[in-house]
Amino acid sequence: METPDNRLSGSPKQRERKPSGAKFGKTLLCWLLVLAALVGIQGVAHGWVSFWFLLLPLLVGVIWLALVAYVDHLLSRGRYDQALRLVPLVALRRPGRRYLLGAVLTDAGRYDEAERMLRQTIDHAIGSSVHKGLALEDLGNVLMDTGRFEEAQQCFRRAADIFPDRSHWATGMAEALLRQGIYPQPALAHAERALSLFRGVERIGEGPHREALLATKAWALAACGREAEARETIDAALKSPAQKTKGILAQVHYKAGMTLLALSDRQGAKEHFGRGAELDPVGRWGRLCAGALAGNPAAGGTACATA
Repeated sequence: METPDNRLSGSPKQRERKPSGAKFGKTLLCWLLVLAALVGIQGVAHGWVSFWFLLLPLLVGVIWLALVAYVDHLLSRGRYDQALRLVPLVALRRPGRRYLLGAVLTDAGRYDEAERMLRQTIDHAIGSSVHKGLALEDLGNVLMDTGRFEEAQQCFRRAADIFPDRSHWATGMAEALLRQGIYPQPALAHAERALSLFRGVERIGEGPHREALLATKAWALAACGREAEARETIDAALKSPAQKTKGILAQVHYKAGMTLLALSDRQGAKEHFGRGAELDPVGRWGRLCAGALAGNPAAGGTACATA
């Protein structure tokens, strides 16, 4: 009999699929190497000065793309400390470096450091609304994970003003309401809005976050008492063929656990929380799963530990 965990993990071939960012980086890297070879041929034919003049920038580009792909791979495997050491090499401009450090620190569950870096990004993002909007989304997640829900919702609202067509602020609003156990209908509306934006405006049908958005909707449906729809939606999230990174997998398990808690299935919730904590032990979602198992309200937990 196929279990939810088996469905989520997929076949060995599926589990070994590379993250799309790494795959894109490798493809581009191959093309740059081909171009470098052509430049080399031209250099041999027309003189070494032109050869080095063209080849050196290509080599720098190849090295940078390789680092970007490697950082993406490290993040997908939950190796946050190693990724943090390489961030200054892939984000050369200060606003981008601050934001990327804050985002990785958020994924790593290092909230004090993440909050400091993200606030610096917001305060110094003069003329760069992109970095400010992205930092507001991540800061909202940090504040939500540390129990400061009203401040988190303010961040998501500010992010929506900058990026009205991104799904992240909408799913953040839904989750903030769900973790507080209030306003399930508005939470469901936000979750559905997030999915609509993701599928329509962002134009990603099977992207890496689709299953997480579905899991948020399932949680909201369960909070509204719509059990059959909640179970159908969480099943769709578990079956999603989207890429499998440890943080996203742990997020789906966390939200699956919260969905089952809302449906009074404590044993099923514990299994999902345990799986999420195992998948991403040092990351944000793994820590949230561990907190839920321990009954930590700030982590969205309940009395699951006593079940």
